Amino acid sequence: MQISYKRIAACYFFVVLLLFICTFRVFSVMKHKEYKQVADQTSRRVIELDFSRGTIFDTNMSPITNAKEVYNVIIFNQPSAIAALYNHFTGTEIEKILAEIKQSGFAVRRSAREIKAEGIYSVKTYSHNDDSLLAKHIIGYTNANGEGLCGLEASYNDKLFANDKNKIVFTINGRGQVISGYKPEVYYNSQVQKSGIKTTIDKNIQRIAEQQSIKINSGAVVVCEVATGKIRALVSRPDYKLSALDKAIENTAEPLLNRALCNYNIGSVFKPLVAGVGCEQGKTLTVDCKGYTNIDGLNFTCHNLGGHGLMNIKDAIKFSCNSYFYNFVQLLDVNGLLSTAKIAGMESGVILAPNLVAAKGSLGSIARREPTKRELANLSIGQGELLLSPITITNLYMAVANGGSYRMPSLIEGEVTDGKLTSKTPLPAEVRLFSQNTAARLKEYLAAVLEEDGTGKKANPTLTTAAGKTGTAQTGVIKGGQKVTNSWFCGFFPLDNPKYAVTVLSENAKGGCGDVFAAIADGITEMKSSDN
Repeated sequence: MQISYKRIAACYFFVVLLLFICTFRVFSVMKHKEYKQVADQTSRRVIELDFSRGTIFDTNMSPITNAKEVYNVIIFNQPSAIAALYNHFTGTEIEKILAEIKQSGFAVRRSAREIKAEGIYSVKTYSHNDDSLLAKHIIGYTNANGEGLCGLEASYNDKLFANDKNKIVFTINGRGQVISGYKPEVYYNSQVQKSGIKTTIDKNIQRIAEQQSIKINSGAVVVCEVATGKIRALVSRPDYKLSALDKAIENTAEPLLNRALCNYNIGSVFKPLVAGVGCEQGKTLTVDCKGYTNIDGLNFTCHNLGGHGLMNIKDAIKFSCNSYFYNFVQLLDVNGLLSTAKIAGMESGVILAPNLVAAKGSLGSIARREPTKRELANLSIGQGELLLSPITITNLYMAVANGGSYRMPSLIEGEVTDGKLTSKTPLPAEVRLFSQNTAARLKEYLAAVLEEDGTGKKANPTLTTAAGKTGTAQTGVIKGGQKVTNSWFCGFFPLDNPKYAVTVLSENAKGGCGDVFAAIADGITEMKSSDN
């Protein structure tokens, strides 16, 4: 039988094709299993970053919180990433980062600049707060979940809290390494930061007050705008670090305490109120200060034990003569004196924000009964049971600077939505404390305090003119065998057209407040001149 060569060739071709198809199918199955195995080893890793939170703005709508650009740096366990650490972090911090990477496969750090390396990813955000935050004692701080714990952060937590953590999502392989070619997905809500609250704080003035008060170990500074009562700066010393709150809590110096809101013995900075009431009541007096005055059988001493000699009311303020005021207060209608003190807010608290209040002042028991001559003598120089906060005593000096009237200090200008002020807080009503004539006389007397021979000569600024009063208050506390005293300076500037009233308190210190006042006055004056 003759075999057809064409049929043999066709069969051969068919067998080869069949073998090719079978081989291709086996290879495809193997490759599918390999691809599936790789896919099974690939996953998405979600890494949470900082939280988004509303902003606390200053009076010029400059952010106080959320003010600094930072990078959230995510570091994976890759040789190039590890090598790059040594150019950006210290040895101790690198050890911590490596330990975190070993445990979790990655570490997250903040950096002021972007870090570029394979295995490192930098996400630009804004730092809500850090150790450089201005006005910490007023702004307050948050917990790890972005909820306000104290200060304005707590007062307006409902407005500021977004419950929205930023995050970045990576595609990684089974060894925890980021697979190249997959762009990380970043979820960052920047819109939240456009809303919040607007305060009366001026960041530039706040910075000056903080810088110039650094020499105060323990105390406070308050800067108010004379015409409006708006608080432009508020400082409490000692300061603290947001990065070390645990240490601040344990610190016996109590750095977390906002001393600007606390009550203190105030001493001679109270004398202008007594003088003002006397002027209003038409009282005049000349006293021969011999260094002491006998009041109802008890000798009350003057700070100048050698005596000041003949004193009128202007001299008595200029040289802070206690003897004069011991006698002068006895001439006054007591009800008028106490009434004026109450009008000055000296038995009121100052509400700055929800749950943020300056302590209620106290005139003591004499506000509720007929005082004795001795009690009046103590009150006349700001001693006895009188207790006031640095914010409250500033009212008196705003009134003198503003022609006899003042507005209660305020801190909040309104709420901000999407970058715009949507609800404006009205100014407190103007309160008349003295007549314009009396205010002018007191202004003249307080200007004399800063003259070359006055008790406040160190408070005399170089770049502007000013007026004010020194004060040294006995606290009744004894430490290390020494009596604890508080030093004060309250004043305003410039003299002809006062813009700012400033109160400086230094706890357990002898003097130094006048220097701080002068430095703040010069700093603000220089800043305003540069702006113009």
